[in-house]
Amino acid sequence: MIYDVTIIGAGVVGGAIARLLSRYNLSVLCLEKETDVCCGVSKSNTGIVHSPSLVPAGTRKAEFTVRGNEMYNQLTRELGVVVQWPGALILAYSEKDREVLAKYKKQGEESRTRCSAPPVDYRIIEKEELLTMEPELNKDVLCALIAPDAGRVIPYELGIALWENSISNGTELELNKEVKSLNFNETEKFWIINTDDKEYRSRFVINSSGHGSNLLGILAGFEDSLVNKVKGQYLIYDRDRDFDINHILFQVPEQGNGKAGKGILVCKTIYGNLMIGPDATWVDDNNDTGTDIETLMEVLEGAKKSIPALDGSKVIKTFAGVRPKPEGGDFIIEIKDQFVHLCGIESPGLTSAPAIAEEVLTMLKNEGLKMKSKRDFHLERKPIVKEILHLSKEELKLRVELPDTDKDQIVCRCEQVPRSRILDALDRGIEVSTLDAVKRRTRAGQGRCQGAFCGKRVKKLLSEKLGIPSEEISQRGSEPLGERVRKI
Repeated sequence: MIYDVTIIGAGVVGGAIARLLSRYNLSVLCLEKETDVCCGVSKSNTGIVHSPSLVPAGTRKAEFTVRGNEMYNQLTRELGVVVQWPGALILAYSEKDREVLAKYKKQGEESRTRCSAPPVDYRIIEKEELLTMEPELNKDVLCALIAPDAGRVIPYELGIALWENSISNGTELELNKEVKSLNFNETEKFWIINTDDKEYRSRFVINSSGHGSNLLGILAGFEDSLVNKVKGQYLIYDRDRDFDINHILFQVPEQGNGKAGKGILVCKTIYGNLMIGPDATWVDDNNDTGTDIETLMEVLEGAKKSIPALDGSKVIKTFAGVRPKPEGGDFIIEIKDQFVHLCGIESPGLTSAPAIAEEVLTMLKNEGLKMKSKRDFHLERKPIVKEILHLSKEELKLRVELPDTDKDQIVCRCEQVPRSRILDALDRGIEVSTLDAVKRRTRAGQGRCQGAFCGKRVKKLLSEKLGIPSEEISQRGSEPLGERVRKI
């Protein structure tokens, strides 16, 4: 069989492309080297829907940030994913920082104008008003730029939703398939794609493989894209705390010292956990996702510049992610010989994903891919997490002790996850085979005990579904183990 399109890499960008392609009568395949979708760059990030004010105007990044940001409300509504728009505050502590805020304000306005997007009220807020908006802020703050067009999602929930919807519309997904070689048949005009155990053929190929995109691009005949690797470490807090914040809090980033990024941020997740990070350090290994106490303490101290009340007593999880950083500073999006090369899709790649997908479809059409719309395209996807339970201690205890056959049995005590939610997640068209895959879909294992209570119960459910012994169920499959929790 010769597929019309093969996507390499099942992250958020690949999922957005697959979903758009699944609207048409095309044969579409995705090859993903991990045990699940969204296991790389798409998983380990802050989940911020970025404002273009933090992106240099005139770049492809800025264009796709504006376009993607504007698409999020409709996209998440169709996919049953929650997006929130608390807005961002970029904090300044000196007059020099104030000058940077003026630059951010100007580039946000310019980027939105270039894309004919509705104007947004970017404005600089002085200290007195700022402290009424965020009472827990460091009193040394001078002013801040407010960017109302900044939002937040759970990045892997969005990615999973994109892939579930795409698969329900006919896309084929093969996990544990790492691409080893690529060759273009000039005569017949199709690509031959080889993994360890199988050969595939496809008229068009889309390289959305995250960290692997540079090497795959070289295999396909593109020049070395010169993409560096930047590691960031994060801390996640329990929802139970003595204070709250109302916005996504950035700082004007410090320059130099081998660092690279938008600076330490403090924000809440969709589910109310506080998250701080990331730092930004250059690394050589894509799999360097472990955390270390020294760096985590630096992240904490950096975050305390925004919120002095922060400490390490209620941290329930730490993690790290490695993101690709192109030396040219902008997204690499190009096509040659029916091969779409996406490389260096760093932040704000999550925000840009739906707009990048539209761009890729335009490129494919221009290269001759015929697209006939489906009559039976399924636009909507039902959420897995439909509600967050708030059971009393007494009711929680009763439901934990329900028999294993009862769909209302609570499997995860910390996050109050019922058995029915997990069973739903296991029947969505993507094989779910690890504890982390269940956690990302259902929140079982996301709470303060980090799976100590529910791990065995989830393994039992997976064992029954997959027909394999519980001891063969792993935490992360082929993902690097790293370190799960560090007390600091």
